[in-house]
Amino acid sequence: MSSKRRTTVIVVLIATVLLSALQPARAPAQSNRRNRRLTLLQQQNAVLRQQSAVLAAVQQTTALVQTAAQQNNVAPQGPAASLIGFQQQQSALEVALQQTNALLQVSYRQNGALAQTALRQLNTLQRALQQTISLQGALLAQNGQLTPLELQTLQQQQNLLSQLLTSQPPPLSRNAPR
Repeated sequence: MSSKRRTTVIVVLIATVLLSALQPARAPAQSNRRNRRLTLLQQQNAVLRQQSAVLAAVQQTTALVQTAAQQNNVAPQGPAASLIGFQQQQSALEVALQQTNALLQVSYRQNGALAQTALRQLNTLQRALQQTISLQGALLAQNGQLTPLELQTLQQQQNLLSQLLTSQPPPLSRNAPR
């Protein structure tokens, strides 16, 4: 073998060794870790936004329960004050539904337990919204007064929404499958 040829072979071997040494061997593992971390952060963000929206719905419902109870204890003055409360509660429930839907979308493939929790919460929020619309109609039909049964329904709604806040979401897994 000639000297030039040996030099070329040696240069090629050295270049091959250097290239293989310079390539990051753990890039796929780091990328997977990064993806899992991003997924976890997205889930945490969705949980926090959803809980914040549910808290706002609970606060609006609490204010509405108080307003409706006070209005039932005084002479009928028309539905104006309670109607505004119902509209605010309806708005808060719609935001909570949107945030819970977003949580469901983020968790659907990565965290089955979290997705199941979001589905149960969606069901509760949808029932609350339907009741709100029904009670709002009753308020209008009854000149600003709710029956004791309707007030009780509103209070039960408040309790159910509060339970959404006190129930802990399932743990967010760092090793969620992709």
